[in-house]
Amino acid sequence: MTGIIDQGDTAEGDHKMYGVSGSEEGVSGFEEIFVFKEIEKVVQELVMMSTSKCKMEDLPKELVISTLLRLPAEDLRRLKSVCKSLYSIITSRPFIEVRRKTRNSYILVKYEDLISNNHVISLLCDETLEVVYTQTILSDTPLMDSMSSKDRVVKVVGCCNGVVCLRRIDMYVLWNPATRDAKIIPDGLYKSNPDKKMFQRREMGFGFDPKNNDYKLVSIQRLFGDNRRPVRPCQQEVEVYSLKAGCWKLLPGIFPTCDIMSAYSVEGCNGGKMFSWLVCNDEYGEHVMSFDMSNEVFITTPLPPCIIERSSHGNCRNSLMFHNASLALDHRVKGGNNQTETHNIWVLGEYGVKESWTNLFTVGPFKLLGPSIRGFWNNNKVLLQVRGGGCRHDLILVDPSIRKIKDLDIHGTSPQVFNYQENLVQINATPPINLF
Repeated sequence: MTGIIDQGDTAEGDHKMYGVSGSEEGVSGFEEIFVFKEIEKVVQELVMMSTSKCKMEDLPKELVISTLLRLPAEDLRRLKSVCKSLYSIITSRPFIEVRRKTRNSYILVKYEDLISNNHVISLLCDETLEVVYTQTILSDTPLMDSMSSKDRVVKVVGCCNGVVCLRRIDMYVLWNPATRDAKIIPDGLYKSNPDKKMFQRREMGFGFDPKNNDYKLVSIQRLFGDNRRPVRPCQQEVEVYSLKAGCWKLLPGIFPTCDIMSAYSVEGCNGGKMFSWLVCNDEYGEHVMSFDMSNEVFITTPLPPCIIERSSHGNCRNSLMFHNASLALDHRVKGGNNQTETHNIWVLGEYGVKESWTNLFTVGPFKLLGPSIRGFWNNNKVLLQVRGGGCRHDLILVDPSIRKIKDLDIHGTSPQVFNYQENLVQINATPPINLF
């Protein structure tokens, strides 16, 4: 690769990934009261309870909660399925929120495994970038077979607040890898209504509404004619699915800022409360269109004038991603007689304000159609997708400042990279099967 010369490990002490990092808050009151030996003893007692007549009331509630907060998600999943009292604690909102704030953040990588031919995810530790866990998509759920086969294209629409939104053709699934909980999103109002059959789903976005503590999926519908061509002038409708309400609703009078079908580079980027696309229209040229999940409105953000000017000459490409908690633009400019590309990384300070774009740094040059940027870690270190042998892709970490490379031990095809923080939120509530 042009522009990178040395290979080796990155510097010690790196600890922040490209997305929103986890909180460093402790668990109020619990950490100072109980020592490790007491916790270990209670864990053993909890395990024995399923075969004994011991009651949960025999243990101090504070000790039980403190112990549960330290257990891995897999153990919590098992415990809540056999005990009514533990189920009540583990599925309560206060417990879920406290545990989420005290758990580590991860980088989630979705890819197609070349050995098993399955779609899988790997979680990379935010502190070290070591792979700590790998599982097949939708494992231990009734939906696993529908998305695990190699011959099915499965994409991650978005990942936020511990929930992953998956797409296979026109089927959309919400999945919590920590709880092994999954739910198929029902057909939208247009797809299930014969009178609306000429409207077709074009773009989808997934995010979290913190104002209402709700996960949402937004769908942009485009009107087509009898000749299967889009009607002009463009007619579009927007509908939103709410996990809390369990249904879709139309947003009358809320229209995207562009004819999304005319965009020559349409890409989605999930930032939690916002979902953004890179689109194009006559008024703004190429620009960012974002949907605010809480307020359910679209926000238009023009690109910097210098980028728009270069784009008009056709010698550059743009894509969206995130740098820390900010929306970022990877502006790739051709050079060397169209043999190389240089990546200029811009970060947006405020949605809707074109003057808030800042040019952070430059990566490359790389050979044209060579490495692709998939994200950032510890500010300006770059996660790159590079070609391995055959159809394999490898994920590596590059530190442009000292020109060093680290192999992240992710080898597959079509990798997608997201910020991930474990969350025990229930998508489909499953009551305990054995009560004691």
